[in-house]
Amino acid sequence: MSKSCKHILQIMVLLLLTSCSSAEYQAALSAYQSAKLTQNLEQLTGALNTLAKLAPEKYQAKYVKAEQAKVLLEQAFSHQAEKNDYAAYLSSHASYRGVPNAAAKKILIRSGESLLPLLQAKISIDNSFQYRPAQLTQLFEKYSLLPVSDWNLIEVNSTIEHLSRAIEALQAADDLAIQNNKIEEIDAWQSAIAEQISMVTIARDYLTNLALYHSAKILKKMNNDLSAESTKLLALVQQKLAKSSMQPAFLSARNQYAPFQSLIVNLSLAANLSVKDKHIDWYQHWHNLELATLEPTDEFRNYPIGKSSRNTQLDAFLNRNKIKLPILTAAFNNKSAFEQQFPKIIALTAKLQTDKALLI
Repeated sequence: MSKSCKHILQIMVLLLLTSCSSAEYQAALSAYQSAKLTQNLEQLTGALNTLAKLAPEKYQAKYVKAEQAKVLLEQAFSHQAEKNDYAAYLSSHASYRGVPNAAAKKILIRSGESLLPLLQAKISIDNSFQYRPAQLTQLFEKYSLLPVSDWNLIEVNSTIEHLSRAIEALQAADDLAIQNNKIEEIDAWQSAIAEQISMVTIARDYLTNLALYHSAKILKKMNNDLSAESTKLLALVQQKLAKSSMQPAFLSARNQYAPFQSLIVNLSLAANLSVKDKHIDWYQHWHNLELATLEPTDEFRNYPIGKSSRNTQLDAFLNRNKIKLPILTAAFNNKSAFEQQFPKIIALTAKLQTDKALLI
């Protein structure tokens, strides 16, 4: 065979191979596009395998990524069979976010729905930190030195209301933080939430306890004075006349006590967020004590007899331990310090936030 014939034959073989490769490439490309639309990871990986051989510079990296997603999907199936929603979610999330595929998405949704309360708990904790006023220690120090008559009701009410909202958000987080023994940090997380609730509650109750302390102090003095005066009158005149004669003294005491009463009413309403214009639980007992001291309705001869009982109840509010300035550490306002204790939960909730649109 002449050299020219050999050359022509080589060109024909090359053209034939190019034609075959081109057809194979087009078929693989078509299969790849179709698999992307249907999010069929098995078909996508097969098509990319062919494309990576024919055009490695363009498709090799995509093929490796698809193979990784396939391995993660297999892990997700395995974790799902073991009823481990946490591990199944992590694997399916990584698979789906690496290469969108219908199989991983299905597992992601099924396993992620059971973990979604953890994201809601995380959001509630975030809200709690946002509600907490800054520079609380300075504010507490200021009010510890002020007489009740100089208290700024708007500032005090706002502080207690914000701290009450912070507590409410933490309690919601505690309720949402479901037990899941597959997440090793969950128990410690719930314990930390409980500590946060305790810490913010102590801060919230400080101004209330301080107001009750000052109010109990003046109320006890009034109780002693009014009881002593009533005892003298009852020894001299009939009960009805003694009661009538004491009314100016009771009226004067009520007028003197009015700023304290107004303050306590406001603090009670600010602390209770569950029902509008409804007092918090402790208020009714306190109000009954106010009434018993300043507006007695029982047989008047019993008023001085009840002095000791009223004083005993008032003494419970005069415990100086309750009005010690709360020690607020950096953890009170430092959300980052709180989150750094739980890297796995924070990483999980970040993924759940990314997938939130799929899960709700």
